Amino acid sequence: MTTRGRSPVMQRRRLAAELHRLRSASGRTLDEVATHLECSPAKISRIENNQVAVRIQDARELLDLYQVDADRREELLRMVREARAKGWWSGYADVLSEGDETLLSLEEEAVAIRVYDNGVITGLLQTEEYARSYFGTWTDLPLEVVDRRVALTMERQRILHRPEPPRLTVVLDEAVLRRPVGSPEVMRAQLGRLLEAAAHPAVTVRVLPFSAGPHQAMGFPFRIYEFSGDDPAVVHTELLDRGHPIEAAEEVGRYHAAFTQAEAKSLSPTDSRALLKDLEAMT
Repeated sequence: MTTRGRSPVMQRRRLAAELHRLRSASGRTLDEVATHLECSPAKISRIENNQVAVRIQDARELLDLYQVDADRREELLRMVREARAKGWWSGYADVLSEGDETLLSLEEEAVAIRVYDNGVITGLLQTEEYARSYFGTWTDLPLEVVDRRVALTMERQRILHRPEPPRLTVVLDEAVLRRPVGSPEVMRAQLGRLLEAAAHPAVTVRVLPFSAGPHQAMGFPFRIYEFSGDDPAVVHTELLDRGHPIEAAEEVGRYHAAFTQAEAKSLSPTDSRALLKDLEAMT
């Protein structure tokens, strides 16, 4: 198991960016580096774009070529080893869908997470029975896989109980709260869980009411992950059967703008809690 805060996916991302920076600083072309490693330029490009993991021997040769000093070299080689390690979620490899490892790695290292949901409550705030009712609608999942997906969802929530949890801001479309998932008892408990979460100092829950009208974020759920240091923000969108990360700065900025607009149209945290309490009493 890797140390939390050094997830392999994020280490691969950082390492790829640093290898690209080092090559650019050295003034060498992809062809020149490929000749040195006796491989194709495409391989170097894939390494720098985080499409393939770099092998430790290739990393040593690259760092020799770029004349990286001893301290920095050892730090980068440590990153290579950590990038090839397994995350805590490796125990759920049998139920991870495409993009899940990236999602979990982003959650693991983010210092701030912004969530817009318009169909289902974010897994970070789901109760076990709500998650079970939701995954139970996936007609292609056997019962034992549903159980494993629920367990994984519960495990994800540990990040909110760390000594320094990420700042979590959740904007929920009103439709998410009014659509029953499971029995009335399940929904009542889920609304109670949202109220409990909203009282957490690191969590903000806001409801985007029907009366807010149209907004830029309509039609699809997404999450924005922000990190400490120089790591740029990443957006993660969800399709029916997989997730999709977005890293291009211009695109990430567009999602930031959409989230800001949705948040501005939402009820205040106080009014959102009042609506949650009303819905809980009505359920």
